[in-house]
Amino acid sequence: MSPTWRRLVPRSLRLRSRLRLKNGRWRLDTPDRVLLEDVIAPEFLRQDDIRRMLDVGVAWYTRTYPRLYEGIEYHTIDVDPAMRRIAGPHHHTLSMTELPTVYPADTFDLVVCNGVFGWGLDTADEVGRGLDACAEVLRPGGWLVVGWNDMAGRRIPDLDALAAPRFDRAILPAARADHLVSATPYAHRYDFFTRR
Repeated sequence: MSPTWRRLVPRSLRLRSRLRLKNGRWRLDTPDRVLLEDVIAPEFLRQDDIRRMLDVGVAWYTRTYPRLYEGIEYHTIDVDPAMRRIAGPHHHTLSMTELPTVYPADTFDLVVCNGVFGWGLDTADEVGRGLDACAEVLRPGGWLVVGWNDMAGRRIPDLDALAAPRFDRAILPAARADHLVSATPYAHRYDFFTRR
């Protein structure tokens, strides 16, 4: 969008063009969010053994996610203290690498880590520590969903090798695949793992 166009179209209208109404709630209408909300989340809602989950990272467009995951005890974390005001009722301000300082082992059945690797945890060491922390708080057999941008400057350095000590790749039944790639310019993808 050119700078002239941005000045002529109010921000509220530009924002509305990126939203969709779903189940009475406004949601971000980007291919990666549609994939998460319409394919991935419903798969976990169908699974009887997913009772408690952690969503890593909070943003204005995740404000309705406690309702999206209705029926699952929904927890959130974010490093930004300002996100507490839009987070769900079970929220902590901390880094993903610090999960075991707040949550006991085997607390969660599902951890969704979307947009954190490459956007805060950037090096192989940081990503590895984040994955280790997730493994600590996930029950054996629990699911880890990693959403990240497969592009220069945001790419995770060898995700499979970093995940291998604690996780196995897993086929998400709804996708019939161990990963999904959205049709976005930033090549956003979701990788699916289960904890050993």
